[in-house]
Amino acid sequence: MKKEVITEGILRENHGLVGDAHAGLSTQRQVSLLATESIDRMRSPGVNLGPGDFAENLTCEGIDLVSLPVGTQLAIGKEVVLEITQIGKECHQGCAISRQVGRCIMPQEGVFSRVIRGGVVKAKDEIKVLPGRLINGTEVFPVERVTKEGKQEAEDLLTKELPLTIMLNKRELATLLCSPLDLSYLAIGFIFSAGLMKSKDEVEKIAVDDQKGMVHVETREEKEPADRLPSKHLITSGCGRVIWGGYYPANAPGQKKVTSQFSVSAAQVLALVRQFQLKSQIFKATGGVHSAALCDQRDILAFSEDIGRHNAIDKILGRCILDNLPTANRIIITSGRISSEIVLKVTRMDIPILVSRSAPTDLGVRLSSDLGLTLVGFARGDKMNVYTEGWRIVTGEE
Repeated sequence: MKKEVITEGILRENHGLVGDAHAGLSTQRQVSLLATESIDRMRSPGVNLGPGDFAENLTCEGIDLVSLPVGTQLAIGKEVVLEITQIGKECHQGCAISRQVGRCIMPQEGVFSRVIRGGVVKAKDEIKVLPGRLINGTEVFPVERVTKEGKQEAEDLLTKELPLTIMLNKRELATLLCSPLDLSYLAIGFIFSAGLMKSKDEVEKIAVDDQKGMVHVETREEKEPADRLPSKHLITSGCGRVIWGGYYPANAPGQKKVTSQFSVSAAQVLALVRQFQLKSQIFKATGGVHSAALCDQRDILAFSEDIGRHNAIDKILGRCILDNLPTANRIIITSGRISSEIVLKVTRMDIPILVSRSAPTDLGVRLSSDLGLTLVGFARGDKMNVYTEGWRIVTGEE
C-alpha cells in the first residue's frame, strides 16, 4: 500500500515509525528507505510516481543506499540513528506498483533498517553515513590492535562516562560518575534511594542540562532540614560508592519488611535472565556497562544500562516513580554484585524478588533476610542460588 506523505514523524527505538502499520512487527525491517533516484528511473510517460508510492517510510536523495553493506549506521537529523539490516526483499505478488508500471524496485533497491536511537525526523533532514557502529551512550576511538603478528590501526567502541551533579532544591547533593542516558530517571531514583523523597507527588520540577552535566530537581516542600543534607560527595561509578546518611546502615532499621505473597517459577526466572542477557546493546558492543531490569513473571517491563551497577538500579527506580510503573509483585534483575545498598534500594520500592547473575555479599544476604526480600544470585544457564525467602521461587512444573 502507498504511504501518505508527512513532513515530520517520530522514530521509536527498536520499534519503527510511530503510527506505521509495520512498526514493531519485525526487528529486522522496522524502517524502510528508498532513494528518489530509484523512483526517477521508474517514471515513464503517463505514470506519476513519487515519495511513498513504493510503501517506503523514508525517501532519500543524494545517497547510494544499495551500495551500503548490512550493518552500516545512518544518522538522520539531530537525533535518529538507523542500522541497515537488509537490502531488498521478496515482492508481494501483484502489488499495485507492479500492476501499474510492470515491475517494482523495492526487491532490488529498497533498504530496510532498525532504529538504534529514536527521535524526531523531518523532511529535508540531513543523512550521514557513520564511520563506525554508534550506539547511544558510546563513542568510537582509534586504537592500535596488537597481536602476535604485530600492530594494526583499528577502531574500538567505548561507553561514555559523565560526571553528573544532582542539585536538590538548589543545593548540590552529589556527583555521580554515570552513563549519559536517562539522567532524570537516575536523579529521581538516587534521591528516592537516599530516603529524601517518597513519591512522585513531591516533585515540582526536573531540568536536565546535558552540556553542564547537571540535573536540577525541585520538590514542593523541603522534607529534610538543610543542615541534615549531606555535603557534596563524589560517588564513584560502581563498586566503591561513598556511603552517607541515606544509605544502609543508617536508615535500614526504619525500612519496612516486604510482605508480598508473590511467587514465580524457577523456569520463569531463568527465562527472564536469558531475555535480560540479550537486551543490552551497549554491553554487547563495549563490555563496559551494568544492566538492570524490572520484570513481571514473563516479560521485561523496563530496562536500563550504566557504567555503575547502583546507577542502573536507580534508573529503573526513577522510571517507576516518574512513569507510574507499578512495583508490587515485580522482579528486579541486575548484572552486578548484590550489596546491602542494592538490597535497600529494591526494598524501598516494595519489590519482593531480586535476581543477579553475579554474587551477593554477606551483608546483602543478612539484610535481605531481615527485610523479607527473596535474593537470588548466580542465575546462569539452568541454575541459580536462592539465599533468602526461597518460598517465592517455585520448583517443578509450572
